[in-house]
Amino acid sequence: MVVLPALPENVLQPVQLLKNVIRSQFNNVKLVFTRSLFFKYLTYLRVEHFAPLLNYSSLYKNNSIMVKYRLANSISIINPADSPEDSDLPVEYQHGNYILMDDAREKEFLINETVKYFIDKFNSPKTQAEVLQEVALDVQSDVKQIEKKCTAFFKFLCKRKIVVPEDWEEPIASSEPYFKIGDAMGDWQISEIIADKKYMDIYLALHKTKLIQCVIKLLNVRKIADEGRYSDELLDLKHEYSMLQRCQHIPFIGQAYAFSESDPEGAYIVLEYIKGKPLSKFLKQTENITESDCYSISKDILQGFALLHETNLIHGDIHPSNIMVDEDRNVKIIDLGLSIEVNIEQDELVKFGGVIYYMPPERINISSVTKFSREPDFYSDVYQLGLILYYIFYRKEPFDGFIWEELSTNIKKSTVEYPTLSFLNFPVPAKIIQIIAKCLQKKPIKRYANAAALLNDFKKVVFETPAFTS
Repeated sequence: MVVLPALPENVLQPVQLLKNVIRSQFNNVKLVFTRSLFFKYLTYLRVEHFAPLLNYSSLYKNNSIMVKYRLANSISIINPADSPEDSDLPVEYQHGNYILMDDAREKEFLINETVKYFIDKFNSPKTQAEVLQEVALDVQSDVKQIEKKCTAFFKFLCKRKIVVPEDWEEPIASSEPYFKIGDAMGDWQISEIIADKKYMDIYLALHKTKLIQCVIKLLNVRKIADEGRYSDELLDLKHEYSMLQRCQHIPFIGQAYAFSESDPEGAYIVLEYIKGKPLSKFLKQTENITESDCYSISKDILQGFALLHETNLIHGDIHPSNIMVDEDRNVKIIDLGLSIEVNIEQDELVKFGGVIYYMPPERINISSVTKFSREPDFYSDVYQLGLILYYIFYRKEPFDGFIWEELSTNIKKSTVEYPTLSFLNFPVPAKIIQIIAKCLQKKPIKRYANAAALLNDFKKVVFETPAFTS
């Protein structure tokens, strides 16, 4: 989850006058975004981790001493303790915490009383100096000390557009798909809205004359009021198309047929329609999955990534939702949006990111706004493939944790447990466990060098397995 920082220890001392509102002394400040009220990754951060971010806030102005700031119109704060029966928060998080709602970005954050106290200062327009003076008076501290310790926190509020300049015109964007079922989109007719995402519409469409089905991934211009954001998303879409073009020779990767950026509705990619389910849903919803299926699906996945690595491409975001399996057990790898070339130029932008559960230990920071550091490589892909194999045989991830600090600590330090029986109750061979364990080594150098080396070992074991060869 995305997180707000903590203000450092010993900055604000709680005083009886505030009735313990500042009970955490601006320590362990929590702000976490969730989707659909599912709270998963609560992160504890400290302000010193924000130094690299201070130059990137478009809303923070150098003359902020004179500029008045206010709470953005899209922001509201509710107390989950007021209606605990409607809250998805664990009981231990329901008291002393609040939910910050950001309607503009369709995100929700969990914050503690200290963050709420600071943010509430901007319910009416104030300059940064006025707020720091108020805080200093509240906690009976020197204003220069407060300014020294809290400026980075304030800038981060601006970066997240939680606090905005008083005269800032808040962009208004549509949240609706551009097309409806039955609408025409050039030579295509929309037959289904597959997904309605923040900036993207994903449609199933039928070509009017060729009568073939494809998936159209549209960067909906109506959903992005900010031109800079649209340009960034357009670059990502172009990058994904470029990577897919490089993979046309790989039968295990979903193909891209066309790209356009000249249409008024926005840029889009036309993609191969894959009749299947994400791996996670396939394993949970498909009846009569066999031991042989587990081996054959695993082998096909590894073959696809071995070919990808041989093309000198790194996927960078391998997880069950990016692997499709159809009813005939055929495998397709999708979503190369975070892929990079091995020999990338030093000045080329690398977009970090990915699914938190599937981040390798060397790429995550336990206490930082920038959760993911270090670009992906063959070793990180191998780690994620190890987690995929683990999921196929056990239908679960090896690490858990409600808050980010717990989850990331487990990923970096905990030992993986390997049950002797799979989720289908067949014995998992010791050699398969050894292969997965090698993929999941904490130190990258101890893993397989690439997917081809992993595939080679896996095939040796598979061909010794009666369930696969029979």
